[in-house]
Amino acid sequence: MLIYVLAVLVALLLIILFRYLPRRVFLIFVTLLIVLGSIVFRMQTAERTPEPLTINERAAIVRELELFTPWWGMYQKQIAELDRNWTRYHQILADAKTGETELAITYARLVDLERNTQELRARMEQNIPPTELSNHVYDPIAVIVSKTNDYAAAEQKAITLTRAAADPTTMKEQNPAEQARLLELVMLRESPVALFIEDEVDAIRAYFAPVSAASAGEKNDGAQGEKQLDK
Repeated sequence: MLIYVLAVLVALLLIILFRYLPRRVFLIFVTLLIVLGSIVFRMQTAERTPEPLTINERAAIVRELELFTPWWGMYQKQIAELDRNWTRYHQILADAKTGETELAITYARLVDLERNTQELRARMEQNIPPTELSNHVYDPIAVIVSKTNDYAAAEQKAITLTRAAADPTTMKEQNPAEQARLLELVMLRESPVALFIEDEVDAIRAYFAPVSAASAGEKNDGAQGEKQLDK
């Protein structure tokens, strides 16, 4: 709000000066004002070099990194497994669509995939972030966990509903092509949105950057968790 008030005052001042100052003097004044404004803007927006960490601060971040790394490694493995399950789900439906598998086989494959997904979600719930982490790390991790749990639940729901639709005892359609189309409709309706955790990963990476010699390599690791899982 203050910046708008200042802008109005400057505009009024320029109008007054334009009326009472000689044109040449006015142009010189405006030029100087623009130069000074540019300098002030650059000074305000320039990146400031962060103050160096104290020995104790560095040691505390190193301890947090040691706590975080095992949790993150397990999370990465579980995300990769979640991705493989979703790819497998699409492959099952693709095989049904091309007529390579009968409905009973499609159903059996979906039952097996549903069981694997349920087991994976149970293991993901057991991968609890270390409570010793500071809020700088724990808060973005909590967001990551929440987003991932929502995605995994949506993925399992899609698989479960598709498995229910593929049950040979309740399927009314006898045409394999129509059966595949019905399963595809469930997939299109229930597929979860992509999992985006880029902001949270960036916040964690920035916090550990001063003490992590491998921060550049961690960017590639982060990309695995950030990528879209809606293949």
